[in-house]
Amino acid sequence: MNYDVTFLEIKLFLQTIQFGNFSEVARRNDMTPSSVSRKMSQLEDKVGTKLFHRHTRAISLTEEGSAFAKYGREIMAQFEQVTEQIEQKADTPRGVVRISAPVAFGRLHVAPYLSEFLSKYPRVNIELIQSDDYLDPAKEGIDLLIRIGVMQDSNLRIKRFGKQSYVMAASPTYLKVFGTPKSPEELLHHNCLVFKGTNGLQRWFIGKNGSKRPYDVKGNLYSNNADTLVEGALNGSGIVLFPTWLIGKHLRDGTLESVLSQFESSTTLDVQEIAALYLDTDKLAPKVRAVIDFYSGKFGSPCYWDTES
Repeated sequence: MNYDVTFLEIKLFLQTIQFGNFSEVARRNDMTPSSVSRKMSQLEDKVGTKLFHRHTRAISLTEEGSAFAKYGREIMAQFEQVTEQIEQKADTPRGVVRISAPVAFGRLHVAPYLSEFLSKYPRVNIELIQSDDYLDPAKEGIDLLIRIGVMQDSNLRIKRFGKQSYVMAASPTYLKVFGTPKSPEELLHHNCLVFKGTNGLQRWFIGKNGSKRPYDVKGNLYSNNADTLVEGALNGSGIVLFPTWLIGKHLRDGTLESVLSQFESSTTLDVQEIAALYLDTDKLAPKVRAVIDFYSGKFGSPCYWDTES
């Protein structure tokens, strides 16, 4: 056996198992699929056995490959642990920070500031994963989760940026044609563009002085994508209820106007928050602390999308 196995080869090997093909591994590492395939052939030569069954449409592990994967994961975990310890001792934030953020929020309020952050911290690399699905930070190797909603008790530490505030809104065109509702009950006679997720149509909760009641509003456009509904509202299709961070800029530029602003509104009776979550460790890595502090400063207190909308 040739023991000159590199960390890169182990990394590519484990990623090939994770994604099941060389093309995705190549894309993530700025390589060509043929280069990844060649690296895997070299790895097999070094360990002296076949690690993969290569099929036309898929790749599967041999028995020896499964055994090598177990030790490969242990080696990479130990390497990352040592690297993390070194980074924590360093005065300057450095290394890769993997951030998971909701798609729309990441697009509007995380991605626009990445260039500024990277200029400020040139030794830090960012991998931004935009997904509305919850990713387990321990399992997926996520350093920082940006989540929006009701914060549940967990073994994760949390940095709260602010509460999520909602606004009902419609375009000036829609309000000119169909009128502006004066009470929540009048919404039942308006075309409401409602988010529809895995739990069905989202209910709207509206009231005053902290007391809100549910309204089962309806319309001719439902979607599990908030941007689609916002676009519908901008085009005059109806009324939406969304967070200020999502539609605040449209309220500022006048393409949407707030509706029933004298009432409190939300999509749940529970308090929803915008927060960063991270693993509970003895000492937070400087690179992760730098990201949290940077975005905490950018968002402000209260968050800028609430003060500007």
